Amino acid sequence: MAKKRRNTRKRSPKTYNTSGLSKASRGRHIEAIKDYDKAIQLKPDYAEAYYNRGVSSIHLEEFDDAIEDFDQVIQLNPEDANAYIKRGISRNMIGEEEAAMEDCNTAIRLNPNLAEAYNVRAAVHNDLEDYEAAIEDLNEAIRREPDSPITHFNRGVVKGDMGDYEAAIADFDEVIRLEPTNDAAHYMRQVAMESLEEDAPIVIGPDPANLLGAGDTPFDIDEFMGLNHEEIEECKAAIEAANEAIRSNPEDTEAYYDRAVAKNNLDDFEEAISDFDEVIRQKSEFAEAYTGRAFAKEKLGHMEAALADYDEAIRVKPDYSEAYFNRGLMKAGLHQYDAAIADFDEAIRLNPEFGIAYFTRGFITTTLAEEPNKDNIEKYEAALADYEDAIRFEPDFMPAHFGRVATNTTLGREDVARAAVEEMLQLQSSLAEIANMAKIAGIFDIGDTEDIGNIAGIFDMEDAEDIEDIAGIFGMEDTEDIEDIDTDLIEIIDTEEEE
Repeated sequence: MAKKRRNTRKRSPKTYNTSGLSKASRGRHIEAIKDYDKAIQLKPDYAEAYYNRGVSSIHLEEFDDAIEDFDQVIQLNPEDANAYIKRGISRNMIGEEEAAMEDCNTAIRLNPNLAEAYNVRAAVHNDLEDYEAAIEDLNEAIRREPDSPITHFNRGVVKGDMGDYEAAIADFDEVIRLEPTNDAAHYMRQVAMESLEEDAPIVIGPDPANLLGAGDTPFDIDEFMGLNHEEIEECKAAIEAANEAIRSNPEDTEAYYDRAVAKNNLDDFEEAISDFDEVIRQKSEFAEAYTGRAFAKEKLGHMEAALADYDEAIRVKPDYSEAYFNRGLMKAGLHQYDAAIADFDEAIRLNPEFGIAYFTRGFITTTLAEEPNKDNIEKYEAALADYEDAIRFEPDFMPAHFGRVATNTTLGREDVARAAVEEMLQLQSSLAEIANMAKIAGIFDIGDTEDIGNIAGIFDMEDAEDIEDIAGIFGMEDTEDIEDIDTDLIEIIDTEEEE
């Protein structure tokens, strides 16, 4: 029998660049940068790879690195208006407003019809508290893209900051006309209405530049674009410490586990899986290793294998509420909604104070429900009860507050919704975080029951026993292509120590 020939064909720069884009589209920017690095090594004048690497650096808050890459793009192609825009975003984020303004001006000179350039320049003007100039630029952006919800939203925020509440309400109305399910716009409109009645300003916070922009603009990098620089360095340090421990003792199970968790946090999923494999080889009953490996497999699109690992974690540790919750999230992403809700039910039974589980169950319930009527009103009431429980156990968890406001608004209970908004405002002296959450594609922006899409928020639990540091966005593109998850369903990396 003849031996099968190995495919020894080398990957091309274009192949690495395409692979990087695919990973970046799923939020795996550290892995994407590795591919762009390889593309540039093979083709040092590959402008597109420099550009894409710069965009991923923006998402990772590595603005100096991003600027270097966009410098290189501009050197290779001085007419690339998009490179000037992205460099302007990066410069503005590190406080170089004048340089950012120059980049925006150059982009507009090169392409006067590029709406994003006006949107970003408006962010710079707003950061400098030049609100009139910001409005002028947003007007120009709207002339070029009149049906852009994000630009109308931006203009509404700036007008509210100026105290022009009626005009702000008109912009939020336009967002709602374009995207009727954009609850963020509904919420900001309600805030503007209350400000109009009370003649009080809409407080946007100290860094309004984070609320503006378009395309790949990082609205709040630390909280919505993954790990910040300090957290990345902490993960790298954890990996070095684990390496040293493993060199001293190759059978140190905890060191392999710690290294795997850090690699998961850095989006190095294949390497994380390798370490989780070693943990499980050394200790087959390590439930947390199965959930960590499931998370990595899910990120890589290996859904069946991930589901099998969640099942194994539950077999090994039947009272593992976080494993049920994780499995429920994955099932929801696969549109297995009844099975997902059953897992959330079990997670809550095992941990009656599991606030995030209440929220997620309530959200899926309202997502699947039709418009309120006498036959399904109990589903909305059940969802409201879940949001209330989520708030009871996690009082500062803003998505649950948003859910309560949105559901009461849907049911026509405006007074109740207004009271819920007041409670949110008491929790947040500034609307910066709320407005940021509103900016990320629209919180709770649901197209239909086939698309549990676009929830953005910060999921912070108190300790590793309750689930540490969940942050993310719900989003599936369609049922036919599970591996093309735009931004994966809420993720959990459980860091609970072995009992």
